[in-house]
Amino acid sequence: MSRKLIVNADGFGFTYGNNRGILECLAAGVVKSVSVNSNFPAFEETGQLSGFPNVSVGVHLDLSVGPCVSDPASVPDLVNEKGEFLGVEFHKKALHGLIPHEQMVRELRAQVKKFAKFGVALTHWDSHQNMHLYPPFFEAAVEVAREFGIQRMRTHYHYLFTNSSYRGLRATAHLVVNPRRAAVYWHSNRMMRRAKAAGFRMAERLISVGVIGGMRKFQPQFWLELFDRLPDGISELYCHPGYPDTTLEGYAKYVFEREEELKILRDPELAEEAARRGVELISFNEI
Repeated sequence: MSRKLIVNADGFGFTYGNNRGILECLAAGVVKSVSVNSNFPAFEETGQLSGFPNVSVGVHLDLSVGPCVSDPASVPDLVNEKGEFLGVEFHKKALHGLIPHEQMVRELRAQVKKFAKFGVALTHWDSHQNMHLYPPFFEAAVEVAREFGIQRMRTHYHYLFTNSSYRGLRATAHLVVNPRRAAVYWHSNRMMRRAKAAGFRMAERLISVGVIGGMRKFQPQFWLELFDRLPDGISELYCHPGYPDTTLEGYAKYVFEREEELKILRDPELAEEAARRGVELISFNEI
């Protein structure tokens, strides 16, 4: 079997600094897939992605951070008085069924429709902060994705990746002593089974980094070990390269680490290392 990897950059359109960084990564060759936030002003630069025809472009659905796309009056349970999403309050309301399904569908539909003016063909969908794993969000997202013919999505079949010194530590042992994470993975697998039943295509596994063993995506050694030890089949890894700016600092917790990721992912030699170590870098178009 062959070893294939989708490296997807999240957050194009979130900030102008993200956009600039992601475009630099696309030119370097490791990142061949992008997910785009359509609810921030920096979305206006989405047309620049047309300069990379072999890169897959997905929608980064968002119901928790920043301004809504639809008329705030039409989604009152999703936003505050400023017309912005509720942040951590979304978690609580979603879990308790306090956000009407039709409001979530209305907002997600508006986010996808914004891509029309750029003529960008959407290959896949995922979400900001992976909030689509909350069942109410998931149901709305599936409805909208199927409505617009988006056939692929991010997988959440997690594969724990550690540095070589921790290779003897079994994932099961880690999950036994971390029951909350085990519950998250169990739920994620359950949601992916539902997604497959709904007809969506996805990679076989999502590389989970930094859970044990201290690995981080902004460490060069991580990428070399990943290329050496990537399993057979199609794997997915999402990343967040970008230049920090005031918008990012105002809405995100993962800020300055993005520039560290960028330094690695914009280096053309990284793509050459992947090829030398037998890893084919692909996009969602190849699923």
